[in-house]
Amino acid sequence: MGILSAFKALKISSSESNANYVLPTVPDDGCDLVCDTCTSKFPSSLKIDTESRLWGSVKPWRYHILVATGKSDWAHGLVDEKGSLSVELGAWSPEDTSVGRVMVSNSSLAPPPGYFETTEKESKKTTLLVLPTMIEAKGVSSSTAESVANGLMTVKKPTDTIPESIEGATLSHKGHLAVVLICSHRTRDKRCGVAAPLLKKEIEMNLREHGLLRDATDDRPGGVPVYFVSHVGGHKFAGNVIIYKNTGEGIWMGRVEPKHCKAIVEETILKGRVYPEIMRGAFKSDW
Repeated sequence: MGILSAFKALKISSSESNANYVLPTVPDDGCDLVCDTCTSKFPSSLKIDTESRLWGSVKPWRYHILVATGKSDWAHGLVDEKGSLSVELGAWSPEDTSVGRVMVSNSSLAPPPGYFETTEKESKKTTLLVLPTMIEAKGVSSSTAESVANGLMTVKKPTDTIPESIEGATLSHKGHLAVVLICSHRTRDKRCGVAAPLLKKEIEMNLREHGLLRDATDDRPGGVPVYFVSHVGGHKFAGNVIIYKNTGEGIWMGRVEPKHCKAIVEETILKGRVYPEIMRGAFKSDW
């Protein structure tokens, strides 16, 4: 199946009647300035693979669990990040095998107050966020991480009944319009470490212009938070950006540059339309 046929089959657009959801070449942000000191473009030393096939360069996946660490860089592997629930979840797989592949990432999502001051492992509790269902679990410890993760996988869509708690962790549905993830794992490969802050700045600037930017101090429903995440694969395709929409789509892009961010916000996030030239993979949940 070709890339255009694949997108049509996925029905990525949230509007089923809108057939115009596969767009031509991604436009830049319209800036016509060429400045050596520009802070909104990648440095020339950043070597990105522009030749390898991008579409299909990720394994199929259906859910993504974020572990709140409040950081933007981590140890090399998930199980190497001491103090993070990724140690327990790094080798975890769902009890329900019909769920499909679940990605787990450390993230810059803010952990609860006192998280960094707590040194005792079992007392160190944090937050998990499941995408694209937007289900959040607060108060998860190392001993309950796998049980909570398995419980979260029973919520197939946002309209499902959500248990008030699992193993002492409180659950809630986050009313985000979308969530944007950017790989910033510099310890694994500096390309994502360099690209991520520049992309986050540009995406947040464009979200702010539409009144959609959300962060730890503003959690109103209907907005879009932007988080850094650990290694997702394909550093050679930096910047790696994954967008999860509240309509059940997962949209994974590569070779994203700051100049693309305006179009990504206005077309992909707001209208559900995609640009094949920067697409690595996608799915549409059966909601």
